[in-house]
Amino acid sequence: MKLEKIERGISSAEQARDRDELNISTYLATNASAFKSVVRVSLERVWLSRQASSLEAEHGLLEKVKMKREGEKTRIELRNDELTVAKRNLEERRRELGEMRADLETQRRKAEETKVEILMQRRRICDDLERIYPIEPIVGKSLAFSIRGVELPNTEYSGFDDDVLGTALGYTAHLVYLLSFYLNVKLRYPVYPAGNKSYVEDSVSVFQGSRTFPLWPRGSVYYRFEYGVFLLNKNIEQLMNSQSLLVIDLRHTLPNLKCLLLSMEANG
Repeated sequence: MKLEKIERGISSAEQARDRDELNISTYLATNASAFKSVVRVSLERVWLSRQASSLEAEHGLLEKVKMKREGEKTRIELRNDELTVAKRNLEERRRELGEMRADLETQRRKAEETKVEILMQRRRICDDLERIYPIEPIVGKSLAFSIRGVELPNTEYSGFDDDVLGTALGYTAHLVYLLSFYLNVKLRYPVYPAGNKSYVEDSVSVFQGSRTFPLWPRGSVYYRFEYGVFLLNKNIEQLMNSQSLLVIDLRHTLPNLKCLLLSMEANG
């Protein structure tokens, strides 16, 4: 009886379950479209939520792009202002450059005119110096010259009067001194003209004792006299080099000076 009662209860429960399944199936079949709409609405809400997040992110990016664009626009405006100022400055510099070029041409013309005047003045000075200290060849003697009528040999002084040598070298020293002044050449070995007691100074070489060397042989240590003449000839070489002249023989004192004077006359 108990088993039968239990079986009836189980059968009744199964029937109730079947009825509920049927009712649920019927309800689902009847409201299937509504359920689909609910699911679709849920999905749409999720999609809309995602789209809203994406839209918000895009708005953020758009704001950044706008800010960047405004910054670039400001920089472009500043750059345009700078370019405008630079353009004005460039035009001003071009105008100034044109004026400077015109002034430069004027200065060049003046410089050329001054150069010509200097050459002419040097030629006049050279003529005056040649009249004051004429250097003339001695007839019958090769490469023998005199200055103001006083013969000066080419470093071979045996047989010549000491006073005559001192006088000729004094004239030569004074002429070299004047030429260095008018040619604007600072002599390496300064010359101190004093007639037949002229001397020259060597302040660069290593010597014991006095650095001045006489240009007169009488009463002087002969090797110091010879060295003084050598320094005088080196000064003549320096003057000739300043005029782009080549010295063939350093010992030819008056021939080299004559060559220098002739070159100055020709260039003038």
